[in-house]
Amino acid sequence: MLASSSFLGGGGVDDGLAIAVNGGDTYVAGRTSSPDFPATPGAFDTVFNGDTDAFVAKFNRTGRLEYATLLGGSSFDDADAIAVDARGNAYVRGVTRSPDFPTTAGAFDTTFNGGFDAYVAKVAADGSAVAYSTFIGGTGFDSGSGIAVDPTGEAYIAGITGSPEFPTTPGAYDTAFTGQGGFRPPFFGGDFDAYVTKLAADGSRLQYSTFLGGSGLDAGFGIAVDPRGNAYVVGPTRSRDFPTTPGAYDATINGPPDAFVTSLTANGGALRYSTFLGGSGADDALGVAVTPRGDAYVTGGTESADFPTTSGAFDTTFNGDRDTYVTRLGPGGSRLAWATFLGGAGHDYGAGVALDPRGDAFVTGTTASGDFPTTPAAFDTTFNGATDAFVAKLKRRGGRGRG
Repeated sequence: MLASSSFLGGGGVDDGLAIAVNGGDTYVAGRTSSPDFPATPGAFDTVFNGDTDAFVAKFNRTGRLEYATLLGGSSFDDADAIAVDARGNAYVRGVTRSPDFPTTAGAFDTTFNGGFDAYVAKVAADGSAVAYSTFIGGTGFDSGSGIAVDPTGEAYIAGITGSPEFPTTPGAYDTAFTGQGGFRPPFFGGDFDAYVTKLAADGSRLQYSTFLGGSGLDAGFGIAVDPRGNAYVVGPTRSRDFPTTPGAYDATINGPPDAFVTSLTANGGALRYSTFLGGSGADDALGVAVTPRGDAYVTGGTESADFPTTSGAFDTTFNGDRDTYVTRLGPGGSRLAWATFLGGAGHDYGAGVALDPRGDAFVTGTTASGDFPTTPAAFDTTFNGATDAFVAKLKRRGGRGRG
């Protein structure tokens, strides 16, 4: 049954890019080119700033819009990751080309660095104010798609940078940029590094910030944090010398590109583990979620018929073109607890994963497969067009649940 569903936008182009849930409330972040985007009275910014603005919106459990605010400057801005703390404050990560993007006094970096900068903003629970807002970047292209928040309100960010002078901290795992970098977005050429950054609860300083990568293209697309403050980062890599750790599941690149899964210590000074994940084709990783004991659930897309799956998993046979995969990596990063394909004959990829208290995994992404597996009594079992979104539930041990 569809509990609630709503449009959100104006007369231009509006994209929802990230979602989070807290206590029955739903938080959405994205970008808009609509001057008439429906910002709510009393929100932080109700006036469209030009070009493309980021937005943040909150819906209550009945689907009513609690607030919607714009966030941006005179050039291009988007919001592509969001996390929410226990008090309902929203932490938004995005990318901006606006020198006049709104920052706050005392924030880590209030000066635009050039090219594309990443930013992090903390939006108050009622949407009326921004507690802090800061740039994070250098003179090249800086972006990413991951944010997580711990119980103390410290934000963890994963991304991709082409800036040799991207801010790192003394004692961090890797303070030396190993890519070629540059201003152009990385997938149009050039080798870039992933980065992982932990921001203080008030946004005033970096608790740690480190590069992560080798001599090729590396990107941090998803991040999660466990109760001990250890960060788990996933993404794609083309670096044969991407750093792996002794005893990790797979120390040898299989593609490239391969997915990677890396866990950093709570102070950002060392790798707890780091492993490749993939087969002989192209593999990436876009989403990660972690259990309290440190099991990492990872999803992405694979073109590898020999992508590693486990006996008894839901689907151990590659279905064609590109499949979604879902894996559960054990706490030490040394073994796959389970791993399964999820897809049909067309192009499929997983974009995000979340867990319930029992350890069942909820996966969302995009499919172009008319034969994508659905379950009886699911909301919609019929493929609707060129591509559909999908939502799937996998049981804790990797079997099929309700779709």
